[in-house]
Amino acid sequence: MLRSVLPDLASDLDPTRPVTFLDKELRRLARFTRKAEGGDPDSNRYVDLLADVPLAEGESAWILLHAEVQGRGGNENFPLRMHRYRGLLEGRYRRPVVGLAFLIEPLPPIQSQGCYLWERYGTRVLYEFPVVKIFEGDEEKLKASDNPFDLAHLAGLRAWKSRGNEARKLDYLKEMLLLLDDRGWSHDEKAQLLVFMEGVIHITDDESSREYEEWEEELERDKEARRMYVSISERKGIKKGMEKGSERARVQMAGRMLARGMDVATVADLTELPESRVRALAEGRE
Repeated sequence: MLRSVLPDLASDLDPTRPVTFLDKELRRLARFTRKAEGGDPDSNRYVDLLADVPLAEGESAWILLHAEVQGRGGNENFPLRMHRYRGLLEGRYRRPVVGLAFLIEPLPPIQSQGCYLWERYGTRVLYEFPVVKIFEGDEEKLKASDNPFDLAHLAGLRAWKSRGNEARKLDYLKEMLLLLDDRGWSHDEKAQLLVFMEGVIHITDDESSREYEEWEEELERDKEARRMYVSISERKGIKKGMEKGSERARVQMAGRMLARGMDVATVADLTELPESRVRALAEGRE
């Protein structure tokens, strides 16, 4: 992701030291954040992603990378929120903070320009941060990239373009499968990205949809594609198993998904079984 959107930071990273993610600690900051209209602190509001990033320039050279994902939002002043988070994070960790905003839907220009400015009585506060608009981009350039993040960006872009158009969503997913096949991606690599893309593009499971039925028929004809798109082609079966709520149904479903080559973590997530139980199934210990 950094190589794609913050190449200068990516080039300054120290590859010999690990990046530390601080997401859980950020919940502690929730007591300091307030709703846009004031009132009590919002316990559900905290920074989306915070990473302690080691730089190559020295033994103690670390910065904080604060990445925030923003949808349409309400009446909240997004640049102001970015500024307040920066102040809280810098005060809490005593390190410089690099901000980064991902917009998944268009916002008014004043909200999306990546700049907070306040000045009065001789005091001037200016905070500028980079903004990545997921709904914009050069599709051909993103498709040609070897960076998986660019393909995820492409999924977000196409999700925006195809909203309300089920046929176009399916076309995008089919095209992506061919693209990954051409690049020689492994089964696990394809499965992970395609599961993500399905979640972003959000296909509506409507049995009356001609496009969806044709897609399912195509998956039946192409076993390799059906394995890659197990999250789509097996959705109805998984849903029925989950509705039954029996552990036996979940275990049986997990066994079928493992047989199709899905990884343990994904199967555990979809069936809501403990990962240790799914691993035991995969290793034949159950």
